[in-house]
Amino acid sequence: MKEPKILLVDDVDYSRQLLRNNIMALTNVKLLKYKTFNFFNASTAADAKALFTLHQPDIVFLDIELPDYSGLELLAQFKQQKPACFIAMVSGASTLENVTQSIKMGAATFIAKPFTGDKILAAMRLMEKQFQTQTSLGAP
Repeated sequence: MKEPKILLVDDVDYSRQLLRNNIMALTNVKLLKYKTFNFFNASTAADAKALFTLHQPDIVFLDIELPDYSGLELLAQFKQQKPACFIAMVSGASTLENVTQSIKMGAATFIAKPFTGDKILAAMRLMEKQFQTQTSLGAP
């Protein structure tokens, strides 16, 4: 994978910017295998669905609470469309039920808001490990 595509889905613009800035900072200090990423932003589920279908991202940071739809339902749809997609759920409502349901439905990890650079680094390292395993197994 040359330049992974990342879809950032959050109704708060600042949260999307913070996620992107954290990921870019990790690449700048060479803490990640990938040097560049192609970012797409969505503030609603409708936009997220359209961007996911159009760009087929490799990584999705997905808020659970969106103004027009449940992030958990989007998670299920995205995993159905592209099972190998790495999805990190992000939410200020980090209840045990939300975390458990997210993982059961196929999320690779759950990041509670407010998130830190360390949490983003952990998620991105998990993504790299997952992609490396998929590549060695011959998965697309």
